[in-house]
Amino acid sequence: MDQHELVKDFEGLSAKLLKHHINLSGASLKKLWELATGKRKLSLAAKDRLALFAGFQSWHDLEDALHGDVDADVNYK
Repeated sequence: MDQHELVKDFEGLSAKLLKHHINLSGASLKKLWELATGKRKLSLAAKDRLALFAGFQSWHDLEDALHGDVDADVNYK
């Protein structure tokens, strides 16, 4: 599949999602695909924002909770 076909597929998916009130552009879907396939990495700032969304103060705190004995309560001590 060439790049042009892939862009068309993401744009088509974007249009279908919009019918269900999910507003994701074709470009955003492409970025998500690249993240899922390992072609793109998140910056530390983006990881920190995701961690905040999950209730942690930083990506490091989230990783500690996932891979260690710490939980989100560490943020409130």
